[in-house]
Order: sequence, then C-alpha cells, then structure tokens
Amino acid sequence: MSRTERMMADLERAFEALDEGRIDDAAAILERCRRIDRKHEDVITLAAAVADARGETEDALEQYRALMALRPDDPMPRICIARLELKDLGDPDAALDTLEEAFEFIDEEADLIEAIFVKAEALLMRDEPKAARETLAELASTAIDNPDLALDLADLSIGAEDIPAAHKWIELARTLTREGDGSAEEKAAFEAEALHTLGRAYEVVDDRAKMIEAWLAVRTHDAKAPAGELTVTDDDVERIAVATLEELPENIREKLKAVPILIDDLPSEDIVKDGWDPRILGLFQGTPMPDDASALPAVTNIQLFRKNLERSAVDEEHLAAEIRITVLHETAHYFGLDEDDLVQLGLD
Repeated sequence: MSRTERMMADLERAFEALDEGRIDDAAAILERCRRIDRKHEDVITLAAAVADARGETEDALEQYRALMALRPDDPMPRICIARLELKDLGDPDAALDTLEEAFEFIDEEADLIEAIFVKAEALLMRDEPKAARETLAELASTAIDNPDLALDLADLSIGAEDIPAAHKWIELARTLTREGDGSAEEKAAFEAEALHTLGRAYEVVDDRAKMIEAWLAVRTHDAKAPAGELTVTDDDVERIAVATLEELPENIREKLKAVPILIDDLPSEDIVKDGWDPRILGLFQGTPMPDDASALPAVTNIQLFRKNLERSAVDEEHLAAEIRITVLHETAHYFGLDEDDLVQLGLD
C-alpha cells in the first residue's frame, strides 16, 4: 500500500472517529496525515473539522478559509465559516454575508438545510423575526428526516414567533421518533424534550392550560428518567451553594440568614401547576426583602433542583458554575431584582 493509500484509509478512520465523538483519536490521525501531505484537500478538511470539534475557532476558520480557496464552488466551507462567525464570534452580519456567497453554490439538500438554519439563527440574533420566519418557510417538512433537527427547527420557529410552524415541527419530531429505531428509553427522553418545547410554544401564546398540561407530562417523564452520566449529591449542591453565599458581602449574608436553601430533585407538581417550567434550575419562593415591611408573613426560601442542574451541565466544572449562578440568581430575586436587572448583571 502506498503512502497516499495509507493516508486515505487513515482519513476515513479519522472522520469515523469524529462522528463517534472520539476527537483525540481523530487529531492523532490528522498528525499522521499531515506528515504525508498537509496540503491535500481532505487533510485540510479533517484539520478544520478537528479544530471545530475542539472549539478552536481561529484555527477552524483558518482551515475552512484554506479549503474555500481550494474548493471555490463548494458551499460547505462557507456554511461552516458562517456558523462559527455567528455562534463563536457573535457576528450575525458577517455570518449573513458569508451565507449569501454560499447560496450561490448550494445544490445539495443537506447544505441548503444547514444554510437556512444558520441564516434564521443570524436573523433572530439581529432581532428580525419576520425575516427569520420567511427564511424558515423555505424548508419543506418532507426534507427533514432527523427528529433532533425537527425539534431544533421548532425552537427557531418559537423564536421567530411562528407558533403554527413550531407545532408542525414538534409533531414531525415526535412522529419520526416514534417510527425510528431508538430504544424505549431514548424515545421516552426525546418525548420529554418534545413536550417541553410544546409547553414553551403554548407559553408564547399564553395558553396556560395547555402549557401546564405539557409541562406536567414533562415532569412525569423526568421523574422516571434514569440518572445521567453526570450526577451530584445533595451535600455537593449544598456545599457549592454555601461557598457561593460566602462570596457575598457580610451585610448581604446577614440578611440572607433567614432564607434557607432547600434542595429537591425536581419542582413539585404544585409548582408546575402554578405555571413554572418543570426544568427550572432554581426558584425563589416568598416575599422579596424590599417588600417585607408591608407584606403579609410568608415562607421565604430558595429552592435548587438537583436533577435539572445535572441535566443543564456538560461536566463537573460546568455543573458547579450552574449551581453558583442559580444561587446568585435566586438570591437577587430575594433583594427585589427583576429579570431585566438580572440580564444586566449577567445572572439571566
């Protein structure tokens, strides 16, 4: 077997490793391939994909631009550049400009779907829901055969204020999942995701009864779901919460002494029936401090929901950060701050 043939076989294995999430294995193969021919188009494609998967934005952009120069008629590098410009650099204008170039060369349905998706996200970032709706309307449901993508499109449709479209994508996602090959456990987990999105769609149109119905079903699914790979004990949550409170000034800590932090697995059914999202990470219950003097006596506490915190994080460091930010968020509510205040403080 020639060096080139070995390289091509290695490239195939590397892309399989990336598909399976084995990024380090793909990176090791990339180095072998680079020693043979670092300027080969497929080696550059692999280099871009590895950098992208590792979150190395500048390197990924450099590789995609090199690939774009080698393949000027290929829309894929431009679409990937636009995605990075939007998601990593937070520049929707640059992303839209890049996509306009990509659309000139798109002739594959998969490329069209991804380009439309990124374009709609960019338009929403620019606060242009009408333009986002018009962009998403270009997609036919018959072109979508992936339930995760269908549910992502439902999320985008909610952001674009197109609730009928959101319902369409949610129903498609549920249908594809029911007819798919996944295990019963996987299907149940996806059904919970779909119902949660459905509840959010009803929330937008202020259909409180249907929102609560959907979210109670989500809570039932979540209560039955097995523990994920990332778990934390009540003691760990309490330890991080207490450490977070220790960061606050002494006069603030003094005022919080009468406010206990309670830890539950999930919000109770009664909390959900009150209209709260079953996947909230924490909740302040009671009378905010500025109103204490005139308010009727009320139980005041901060609740943290362990299973929801676990679900929100990708690793232990992220989980600790989520617990910390949730404690600060709910503490801020005790001091009378509203959601706009929390956004300004970075606690949304």
